[in-house]
Amino acid sequence: MADENGGKLLEDSVVLSDAKLTASTEKMSKKAAKQYLKFISAAMLGQSAVATGIAVAVYISHASLQFPVSGDVLRMVHLITGGTLGLLLTARIVMGVYLTSAATTNLYAFIKACRSLAVLSSSVSETLTVSAGAEIEKKAVLKFRYELVRLLNLGFYCYTLMLQGKRLAVPPSSLRASESSKATDELLCSVDNPTVMVSKMIMALFEQQRAAKRVSNEQVGVLMSKVDELIDAYHSSLALLLSPSPVSLTSFTYFFTAAWAYFCGVALAVIELDGHPSGSGFGLLLTAVYTGFLSLFIFGLYEAGNVVEAPLKAVMELVATEDMASSLSDDLTSLVD
Repeated sequence: MADENGGKLLEDSVVLSDAKLTASTEKMSKKAAKQYLKFISAAMLGQSAVATGIAVAVYISHASLQFPVSGDVLRMVHLITGGTLGLLLTARIVMGVYLTSAATTNLYAFIKACRSLAVLSSSVSETLTVSAGAEIEKKAVLKFRYELVRLLNLGFYCYTLMLQGKRLAVPPSSLRASESSKATDELLCSVDNPTVMVSKMIMALFEQQRAAKRVSNEQVGVLMSKVDELIDAYHSSLALLLSPSPVSLTSFTYFFTAAWAYFCGVALAVIELDGHPSGSGFGLLLTAVYTGFLSLFIFGLYEAGNVVEAPLKAVMELVATEDMASSLSDDLTSLVD
């Protein structure tokens, strides 16, 4: 890519690497890497071992006793139930991915609203420029900008605590109110929804600026709409957190996943012996391997779909919230100043 003078627009002399963004991306990638094999659990391995043991036992007993069962019937039942169960388990995974995406969208919507408020707050300015009160006005605006950044950072901090199922006990030292406003910190620690309370304080802060005529009524309306977006993102996330777990569907799916895995061993043992009625060590090995692989696969699908029960937890395990908070704080300070 080149400009009209023939120079490259992406030369090293004019473009720098965003070290902070790269570091955050790498940290998130490392967190994601730790989740690669999370679908493997002790219960999954134990159930697969039981299914394989059943397959071995049925193979050995059927080879010697010749049970009056038909391999064709077992094969048909195995395929029909397996296909249906696979669709059900896949649907759980798709729903889990959707809910995780919704939780991530709410998180970034909250951050977006914070940055938008910081940008729009530039409309707040001194009403007096040449008079004895000019210095007082300047200090008042500076105090407003400092308080806005503090409240936005505090709001995001309380919001991330809610996502983790925690609540504010004491505000961090860097986000505490001034000595004259300590009552606000005590209020935040006593209410059940500190994020919404912070949003109310931000609205009150803008109302103070409107009353002092530092910002017009129309501009305050736009600012208030961004505060509404903060509250919407909070309540959307809270809805995901408090949504009832699909207990009935989960128990139904787990029961038939285990039942199918156990039946899989029986079906594979009979089908293998139908082709080699006398039985052999190699046939026994194939039956055990097939059963172990299929049971691991089906239980893996089940475990991977467990994210549908706690999408917010999955998001918080993958997102570098500390880096996001630091980046947001820097941006808010730069935008307001």
